[in-house]
Amino acid sequence: MTPSQTLLLGAGNLFKRGLKISHLRMVVAMEETGQISLAAAMLKTSQPAASRLLSEMEEMLGTRLCERGARGVEMTNAGRALAQRARTMLIEMREAEREIEDIKNGGGTVFIGAVTAAAVDLVVPVVRDIQSRNALFEAQVAIGPSHVLIKSLLAGEYDFIIGRVPQDMDPRLFHIRQIRSEKIRFLVRNGHPLLAHNPVTMAQLAQYEWILPPPGNLMRRTIEDVFIAQNLPLPRSGLNTASLLVTLASISDSDAIAPMAEEVTSLLTRGAAIAELPLSETIEIKPYSLLTAAGHRLSPSAQLVSDHILARIEGPNR
Repeated sequence: MTPSQTLLLGAGNLFKRGLKISHLRMVVAMEETGQISLAAAMLKTSQPAASRLLSEMEEMLGTRLCERGARGVEMTNAGRALAQRARTMLIEMREAEREIEDIKNGGGTVFIGAVTAAAVDLVVPVVRDIQSRNALFEAQVAIGPSHVLIKSLLAGEYDFIIGRVPQDMDPRLFHIRQIRSEKIRFLVRNGHPLLAHNPVTMAQLAQYEWILPPPGNLMRRTIEDVFIAQNLPLPRSGLNTASLLVTLASISDSDAIAPMAEEVTSLLTRGAAIAELPLSETIEIKPYSLLTAAGHRLSPSAQLVSDHILARIEGPNR
């Protein structure tokens, strides 16, 4: 028997035992929500129908997929294993449909998540370059912190992301291609008192109000570590926000200081309202990476974007 025949006709084939797409969707929804009622609502079906799907799966597999309790359901090891495989299967089926549509239409759509610096310096230029040669190519680009993007990547919402694997997450869940570190620059309004100093020291920075990302953010932790290492008081931050718009609005009419990735700083300081402080030292965040879910094969369009991003990183001017 050939490998293909073994795959298609093997006695252990769950589809031969009656496994359906509705079963796969149900086990994924249960793991996601932790409750049969919420899983039923997610799938737009009734709770009795959802319970029946669960019973059918447990009967055909001969094992419990979850333990029912007062607060919902707790997935067993078998349930978690099936949910993980089911999620992969559903993503691959959706990708197959999308890939066929791309082939039929001669274009392609790519879904990308990225931290701000990578989006500005890598994703946008690459997407524009590809679109200049293929008008039918489309890209959906989301900007956000790594811990948010990476959950969406595992849920199949992105083809790939450019970010960092959180410390509490298993890196074996991803294919990781490290790119580079991220330099931090400090933005102030044009006319800020510190612009009269060149270079500006960390001790001088400590005297001013700051606008920082929320506590726990990697950029914030990196800056705070520099202050701690120099025995300086931590930056005073009356406003904590990850919003670029809120940050710019806040520094435009105050003497507050805002940290920003070097690539974003270069973009924002082309006008006259915002200026970069000439810092006396270099502060870098640990490198970000191009991340795909382990075992996931990129569509031709997504592979094209990924290859162009890596080529841009490895170019002679980098």
